[in-house]
Amino acid sequence: MIEKRFYFYGFSLALSILAVIFYFIFPPNLGIDLIGGQMLEIQTKFNRIKNYLKIEGEVIVSSESVIIKGKNVNQENILNEIRKYDPSAKIVRYEEISPTLSRELVRKSFWAIILVLIGIGSYITFVFSEKKGLIKSWILGLIVILTLFHDVLTSFGIYLILSKFYQFELTISIIVAFLLIAGFSVHDTIVVFDRLRENVKKEGILNKEIFEKSIKETIARSINTSLTSILVIIPLIFFIEILKPFVFTLIIGFIIGTYSSICLATPLAYDLLVKIKQS
Repeated sequence: MIEKRFYFYGFSLALSILAVIFYFIFPPNLGIDLIGGQMLEIQTKFNRIKNYLKIEGEVIVSSESVIIKGKNVNQENILNEIRKYDPSAKIVRYEEISPTLSRELVRKSFWAIILVLIGIGSYITFVFSEKKGLIKSWILGLIVILTLFHDVLTSFGIYLILSKFYQFELTISIIVAFLLIAGFSVHDTIVVFDRLRENVKKEGILNKEIFEKSIKETIARSINTSLTSILVIIPLIFFIEILKPFVFTLIIGFIIGTYSSICLATPLAYDLLVKIKQS
């Protein structure tokens, strides 16, 4: 892994850049909890609503329902219009959030992600701190922050592609998923770093072989933990439709988090702890 670290660095950098590009190519479809307004979902097979009805706002049509989002969505008027073409149409969901509340949610969500990243990095610095040791804990804390930022950013980029093709919305629940991804990713990274610390104490040296050994001793555990977690939540995609965006986000994040713990965090630790010391 250490020998091939520059390939991993390049791959991760490319994913991060693409995530930023995807934001402008596939802008997120914001839920009303982030922009304010009303959201109406009507169960109907009348999927030509855009051609027959003039509705202000965004209209998302599927084979079984139609979702309308806007600032002035009148549920009764719209339902009555659709029933002219489909008498069996019925309202299955209606939500309304004020713009003031949505702005507050956006602000708090942003700071929640930032504070979580800083908090986790600070915690790692404290946990791995030693008065006398070859490993500088603040470097591990910095690496954790960088890799977590990478995990959240790249997961977001892939989510943007999925939202384009599957019409997923970016809601508070998806932001919660990103926070869960950060927690899962740091758990994997801690396992590798803890094994690294144990091997360094045992051998009394800090070199490439120690890093390779630490990765080999934990890679099976990391992969198995991720696979188990993914297998547990996959059934939710088929049985609970409303959780599909949330579950897809978690699956993406679990995969990226496992990759970054093994292929990104530990090689970065090698470069910052060993190569800089030698130069």
